[in-house]
Amino acid sequence: MALNVQFYKVHNHLTNEDIVIPRIVNQQALEFNELCEYLADGSTVTAADVSAVMKQIEMRLPLILGLNAKVVCSPEGLTFRPKVSGSLTQSQLKAKLEAKKAAETDPEKAALIDVNRAISVSDLSIGDLTASIAIELPKKWDERFQSKAAFKRITKDSDSVSEGTDSTDDTDSTGGSTTDPDNQGGGGNSSITPGEGD
Repeated sequence: MALNVQFYKVHNHLTNEDIVIPRIVNQQALEFNELCEYLADGSTVTAADVSAVMKQIEMRLPLILGLNAKVVCSPEGLTFRPKVSGSLTQSQLKAKLEAKKAAETDPEKAALIDVNRAISVSDLSIGDLTASIAIELPKKWDERFQSKAAFKRITKDSDSVSEGTDSTDDTDSTGGSTTDPDNQGGGGNSSITPGEGD
């Protein structure tokens, strides 16, 4: 089955140029039980065995990552690793210091708080951080997927316009959404026009 793709023309206000981008529109789902049956097909394990292993991975992997360890989960290098995010800007620090100064009841202590001081690394506290899991996919997975993938160009009003083609005709069609929820417009300030150039 082909991947259904819609094309959008986007204006990037930072670079002041138009770009055309594709977007997958058939986000189908393979449910967990169906995945277990598919993985068990043609092997000596049952779908229940696959399900049990997957549930163990789901339960225990976060505990291992919590020990600051990278976990390699496939022979080709599918890797899960702990990730940290969080930041503090000079303007955010100033707002924090101004709030702290306003909340201080002792005038002498309040006078010692310099709201315009330069930011330092110690100003970012542990409480400002968020832990998450990063996934690194093996390059071979991309290569295998690219060799199997086929594309079907679609519009909002009709099904496929063309399949497996990369020609750039000038026929006009108005398809797709008028918004850019995934912010794929080349970054920053951009506006999107669906279907132009299809």
